Amino acid sequence: MIWVIVLVLICYVIVSFGGRNRGQCGENKIYDTLEKLSGCKAMLPNCYLPTENGDVTEVDLILIHESGIYVIESKNYSGWIFGSENQRYWTQSFSDGKGGSQKYKFYNPIWQNDTHIKALQWVLGDTRVNIYSYIVFGDECRLMDIRQNTDNYYVVQRKELLSSVKANAEAYGSLLSDEMIDWYYRELYPYTQVSEEQKMEHARKIHERYHM
Repeated sequence: MIWVIVLVLICYVIVSFGGRNRGQCGENKIYDTLEKLSGCKAMLPNCYLPTENGDVTEVDLILIHESGIYVIESKNYSGWIFGSENQRYWTQSFSDGKGGSQKYKFYNPIWQNDTHIKALQWVLGDTRVNIYSYIVFGDECRLMDIRQNTDNYYVVQRKELLSSVKANAEAYGSLLSDEMIDWYYRELYPYTQVSEEQKMEHARKIHERYHM
C-alpha cells in the first residue's frame, strides 16, 4: 500500500513540474520578445503580489514601459481555444483522431489577470497609472471566437505580442518618466524574491482552487 502512495506522489510531482516547465518556457519566450520593444522599460517576471484579502497572486510578467504598465498572463497551450470575457471557464479542444474532440476547461484568464491588476494597484496604492491586461497564448494553439470588448484588454498569440504592444504604446504615447519607471520597479522588485518553498505552496493552492 505504501509503494502505491509513493508512486502517486511521484506522478503528481512529475506532472506538476512538467506543466511548470512548459509554462516557464512560454514566459521566457515572452520576455525575450518584449526585450525588443523600444523605449525606456523594465520587466519583472514571476511577481508574487499580496492581495487586499490576504492571499497571494502570481503575475507571470510585469512590463513597466513609458506608455504604462503591462500585466501579462502567459498561457502556453496547444489545441483550439474558445472563450469570452464573461465566461467563468474557457475551453481547450483537441481532435481525438476519430472525427470528434476532447475538451478541457480552464479558468477565464481575463478574470485571472483582473485579480493580478487589482493586487498591483493595491500594492502600489495607485489606480491612476495606465495598466494594460495582456493574455498571451503560445503559437501552437488557435484562438477561436475569443470575444472581449473591454478597453485595455488584449488576448493575443505570442507572434502578435510585440506588434500589439508597439501599437498600444504609440497610441498612448509617453506617460511615465524614467524616474517613475525606476520607482515602480524598486517597489515591485521585492515581490519577485520568493523562496522555492513559497512558490510550491502557491502552486498547490492554485491547483486546489482552480483545478489547474
